[in-house]
Amino acid sequence: MKTAVIIPTHLRPDLLERLLADLSRAALAPETEVHVVENGLRSGAQEICGNYPLGGRMRDHYLAEGRKSVALNHAIDGCDADLLIFFDDDIRVPGNIVEIYEDAARRRGPGHFFGGPLTTDADFSCPPDLAPYLPLSATGWLPSNREMVMDPEAFDYFFGANWAAFRVDLAAAGLFASDLGITASRLSPLGEENEIQERLVRAGVKPVYLPGALIRHHVPRECYTTSWVRRRRFRLGVTDWARKESAEQQHCRKLFGVPAWLLRAVFMRRMKAFAAAVLGRARQTDIVMRDAYLSGMLHGAWVERRRQAGGSD
Repeated sequence: MKTAVIIPTHLRPDLLERLLADLSRAALAPETEVHVVENGLRSGAQEICGNYPLGGRMRDHYLAEGRKSVALNHAIDGCDADLLIFFDDDIRVPGNIVEIYEDAARRRGPGHFFGGPLTTDADFSCPPDLAPYLPLSATGWLPSNREMVMDPEAFDYFFGANWAAFRVDLAAAGLFASDLGITASRLSPLGEENEIQERLVRAGVKPVYLPGALIRHHVPRECYTTSWVRRRRFRLGVTDWARKESAEQQHCRKLFGVPAWLLRAVFMRRMKAFAAAVLGRARQTDIVMRDAYLSGMLHGAWVERRRQAGGSD
C-alpha cells in the first residue's frame, strides 16, 4: 500500500515550515510521498519544501488559483498512492501519525475513511460569548479514547485538517467539489471536505475515528474576534444554501426570484440587530451571528437566481 500526504498551503510559510519540520522527524515508509500544493499568491512554499526534502519524498506543486478544493484535486491527480492523508498547513503532528493512519487502513481496507481528534494551539482564550459560534477546529474535539466506526446518521464529519481516505473511494465519489472552498472573496462558501465526506457516507463508505491521530491546530488571535466569526457565519449561510436547497424552497413563493420566507427572516433579523445595542453582550452576539448566517443564505439565493437567469438566456 502506497501512501501520499497532501498539504495545501496558502500564504502561511511559517506554519508550513513548522509542519514539514514535524514530518521530517516522523516515521515514514520509503514509498510514502508528501505533496505540498501552494495555491494563490506565491509565498515561498517551493523554497521551504527544498529545505525539507524528506529523504526524496517531497513533491511540491503550484496553482495560481487560490482555492483549496482545486489544490487537493490537483495533488490527487498528480500521485498514484492508494491511501491519501490530508493535512492543513497550520497543524502540528506527532511522529507516528502517518503510521496510525496506515495501520488502520491495512486493517480496515477500502470502504472506510479515517479521521482523528484535534486540540487547539493558541496562547489566548476565547471570549465566552463567541464560543457557541466557533467551529470545533477553534475549540477542540476529542470524542473518545477508543477507535470506532462512527454512526453515519450522527456523523458530523472529520476535520479537513486531519483525515484520510482510499483513492478508490474518493474516485468513486467524484473528488472534491471545485465550486466549494474559501477563496480571497469574503463571499465564497465553505465545506469542500464536509461535502465529499457526505458523499462518501451516502456511498456506504464508513467513517472510522482514530484517537491516536491527534493534531494540534493553530488558532490565530483573529479567530477569536466577532468580525472573524461573523464572516464565517456568513460563509456558512452561503454554503448551506448551495448544498441544502430543497424542492420545497425551489417551489415556494418568491419575491424578486428569492424565497419570500428568507427575505422576511433577514428583514426581521436586521430589525433585531438594530435593537441589539441596548441588550447584553451575549444577546447582541447571538443576533449578529444569526443575521450573518441568514445574510449568507440570502447571498446564496441571489447567486442561484443569477445563475438560473443566465442559463435561461
